[in-house]
Amino acid sequence: MLKQSRIARCFAALIALLGCVPALADGVLQFGEIRLAVDEGDTGYVTVIRSGSANEAVSAILGVGVGGTAILGTDFEIDLPLGVVQIEAGDLFANVAVTAFDDGEREGTEFATLSLSSPSGATLGEATALTLDVIDAQQAPVVLKYSGDEIRRVSEGNDLPVDVVRDGEGGEASIVVSGQPGSATLGVDYSDVTQTLEFSETEGSKNFSLMTIEDNELEGNETLTLVIGEGEPTDRVVAGDRTRLVIIEDNEPAQPGEFTLELLGDSNVPESSDPLTFRVTRRDGSSGLVTVDYATADGTTSDAAIAGEHYVAITDRLRFEDGDTVAEFQVELIDDDDKGPATRFFFVYIVNPTLLSSVDPENSVVRIGRQEDDGVSDDDDDCPFLCNDLCFIATAAFGSSMDPHVASLRRFRDDILLRTTPGRAFVAAYYRFSPPVADVIARDGSLRALTRGALWPLVFTVENPVTVLTGLSLLLFGMNLRRRSSRRR
Repeated sequence: MLKQSRIARCFAALIALLGCVPALADGVLQFGEIRLAVDEGDTGYVTVIRSGSANEAVSAILGVGVGGTAILGTDFEIDLPLGVVQIEAGDLFANVAVTAFDDGEREGTEFATLSLSSPSGATLGEATALTLDVIDAQQAPVVLKYSGDEIRRVSEGNDLPVDVVRDGEGGEASIVVSGQPGSATLGVDYSDVTQTLEFSETEGSKNFSLMTIEDNELEGNETLTLVIGEGEPTDRVVAGDRTRLVIIEDNEPAQPGEFTLELLGDSNVPESSDPLTFRVTRRDGSSGLVTVDYATADGTTSDAAIAGEHYVAITDRLRFEDGDTVAEFQVELIDDDDKGPATRFFFVYIVNPTLLSSVDPENSVVRIGRQEDDGVSDDDDDCPFLCNDLCFIATAAFGSSMDPHVASLRRFRDDILLRTTPGRAFVAAYYRFSPPVADVIARDGSLRALTRGALWPLVFTVENPVTVLTGLSLLLFGMNLRRRSSRRR
């Protein structure tokens, strides 16, 4: 009995231990780029990349941090149901539409910090914070802004001089400058720069210093963002231009290095071209074994190249042994023998550097133009079968042809409707009458929201057919039992 009891306890402990081992994550999620500028009245796109593997559906929460001057719902909106970025099985990216509102007021440039958190089915990479700049559409008499390059570098332990300049004349002015931590930590990697800069009537510029801290630790390059906001509220003096990304370069020996991406050859190529070759270079250090991922993503406009139709989606991991500095990979184009837009665009990224290595934010993505060589067709004469999604009401409602829900409806159209005679007739009629409706919806935020709500049952059914069928079956079964019970009474 005692022996059996011990065996039982050991077996239970083993089961508990196995239960604590997490399931293998299917890929790594991160922002493709960590900065985005959107003009008021326009729409930009946040690209979330999944690298490493893509066997299952994964997701993460896209949130908006506190402390920004751009307010979600007032200054901009993110077209993302429930705030969850979803990447379906087999897909490597999600493009999330961000629309900046033109409120007609002089507010200057405003900023917000977006973040990725709570991944499901995947892990998070290093690039989980993104700075959004909302560029004002209105001109002000006096604009105070940072001067110099948008991305600045400073060696650890040194000071970075920063200039703020006045654009326009008239009266005294003030502006508040501060820093938003990225991978760099306030008080550990740099000193607080928050202060108000006062301009007299005659001063055209002011300066301050960002003081970095030498900590004598090997930690690789780190980042923070210099932001700018109004001093005293006024429509005469506003903050202008973009925020500034600062890279604090670690100066300890045995650096793991920083990765850059380049295309060997022209970035605009015929669709029948040989595979494109990309080179990843490890610079400013080559110590230790490190890795970096690469991945592809569709474009964000109506002339986007679509993975599986116009190019072969790919993700993999490049391994750099100690001392290695160069690696290459290839991306294939698909020659579809069909007419289309003169050029379709897609992107290639390097992401997820490991073991204290980093990627150069100015050289981490390449935009590829796949040129049509079977004849150009930019109109809708071939609708519905070659129609682009500008005439799709769901695109107007969800804000992007790349939205995951629009992609689900597109697959439903291609895989279900277009395979039957009644379905093809419906699609033909739909594309004949939907363009003017879609145009009205796209111009009105309230109509877009209402249309999204109206489409939600269809989208849910298309994306979760098994769940819906199971629910309907249970409902019909329950109704049948109820009828039988009523008859017996």
